[in-house]
Amino acid sequence: MLKAEKIDLSPERRVLSNLIMSTDLMAFAAQAGRPSLFESTPSRIVAGWVWTYFEKTGKAPREAVQDLYRRHARELKEADAELVYDYLRALDSDWEPTNLDLAKDMALQYFKDRAMDTLVEKLAAARKAGDTKGAERLIAEYVKPESRGPGDSLDIFNDRRAVVDAYENEDEPLFKFPRELGELFGTFCREDFVAVAAAQKRGKTWTLMSFAVTPALQGLNVLFYSLEMSKRAMTRRFWQYLSGRSRYGEECAWPRFEDNGDGTFSVVDRKVKTQRVDTSAAAIEDVQRAVNGLSRGGRLVLRNHPTKYFTLEMLEAELKEMEAFDRFVPDVIVIDYADIMAMPRGNEKRIQLDDLWLGLRGVAQSHHCLVVTASQTGRQTLTGDQETTEADLAECNGKTGHVTHLAILNQTKEERERGLLRVSAPLTRDGRATNDQVVCAECLAIGRCFTATKWLSQLQVDGDDEPRRSRRGRR
Repeated sequence: MLKAEKIDLSPERRVLSNLIMSTDLMAFAAQAGRPSLFESTPSRIVAGWVWTYFEKTGKAPREAVQDLYRRHARELKEADAELVYDYLRALDSDWEPTNLDLAKDMALQYFKDRAMDTLVEKLAAARKAGDTKGAERLIAEYVKPESRGPGDSLDIFNDRRAVVDAYENEDEPLFKFPRELGELFGTFCREDFVAVAAAQKRGKTWTLMSFAVTPALQGLNVLFYSLEMSKRAMTRRFWQYLSGRSRYGEECAWPRFEDNGDGTFSVVDRKVKTQRVDTSAAAIEDVQRAVNGLSRGGRLVLRNHPTKYFTLEMLEAELKEMEAFDRFVPDVIVIDYADIMAMPRGNEKRIQLDDLWLGLRGVAQSHHCLVVTASQTGRQTLTGDQETTEADLAECNGKTGHVTHLAILNQTKEERERGLLRVSAPLTRDGRATNDQVVCAECLAIGRCFTATKWLSQLQVDGDDEPRRSRRGRR
C-alpha cells in the first residue's frame, strides 16, 4: 500500500499539471525526463499514465486524465486508488501554461534536480554497502536530463534548417500599441527589455501604466510594481485610467487633432470638464465587467514596495511565489522604476546601476517575459528647453546597452500646460528607427497619456508654436 508522503509538492505539482494540459510541453518532457524522476509515489503513477497516453496518441491527456484514472484505478489497491484520486483532484488540471518556454525551463530544472537527488541517494547507499565499483558505475552511467530538440546548439556552417528557422519563426510577439505608437515601437516580444526615459515630472509613471494596461487588455498577464506610490494611490491612478474618470471631477487641458484635409493636422487646444469617479458598488462592477470583457482573460496585478527596498532577489522570489500559490505567470513585468530599487553591492553607483539593469535584462530572458522600466534623465533636461536624448540617462549611460527598446519622453512647459507629450524611439529591438516623434494628446486627470496620437511631421503649426520644433521625416 502507498504511504502518505510528507513532501513539498508545489514544484512537482506545477510540472505535472503543465504536462497534463500541454502537448508541446509533453513532447519536450518525453525527451528531457521520465516518470520515475517524480518524487512522490502518486506523481510517478500519474506521470506513467501520462507518458503512455502521449506515446500512443501524440497528445497530452488534458481532461482525459480522469478517464485514465477510471481505467487504471482497478489495478491499484483500494487505499492506493483513493490516494491517487485525492492527488489528481488537487492538481490544477484546469490551468494551461501560457508561457511555454518558462514551463519548459521549470520542467527541465525539476528533472535535473530529481536526477541529481536520485544519484546522490544511490551513491550513498553504495558507499554504505562498501560497493565502490557500483558507485563508480553509477557515476559513469549518469546522464543528466536535457532537451535534445532543435535549437539547443547548432553548427552554423552546416545547419541550414536553423538558419531558415531563425528567419521564418520570429521571437514570440506579445503586444503592440495602436496607431502611430505601434508604428514607432513595433511589436514587443518575450525577452525584450524596455526603458522609458524622461526628465522629472514628464509622465514616466503614466507611460508605464499604459505599458501595463495595454497588454492586459490584449489578454496578457501583467505585473506592475510601484516603488513610490502607496497601494491606495496606485489603485486610484489605475482606476482613473480604467474608468476614464477623474478623482475630483476637475477641468483639465485635453487637446485634439483636427484634420486639415491635406494630410496635415492642427492642434486644437481645449479645456474639458471631467467626470468624477463613481465609487458605488454598481459602478465599480460595471467597469470591472467591461474590462474583463475586453481583456479576454488578461490580468493586471499591482504590487508596491518602499523606495530603495526592492531587490532583484525579492523580485525572483515573488515571481516564484505567485506562480506557486496564485498560478499567476506574468507575460509583462513593469517596474516603476528601476533606479529606485535597492542597488546590488558595489563601491561605485555607476557599476551598481549597470549590474541592476543587467539583472533586469536577465529576468526578462530567464522568465521569457517582457520587462519594462523607466529612468530619470539628468538635470540639464529638467526645464524641457533641452531635448532629452539617450545620452542623458541619469548616472549610467551603459543602460542603453542592456535594453532592446528605448522610449524618450519630451515635453516643454508650454506643452505640459496644453496637454501635449512627444515620444521618440531612438532604439528598437531590430535596429528599426525613426527620426520622427509621435505627439500625444494627454489627459492625466483620467490617467491617459495617449488619448490621441499623430506624427510630428504631420502637424501643421504656425511660426515657433509648440509642439513643432523641427520638420523631420519619419524614416
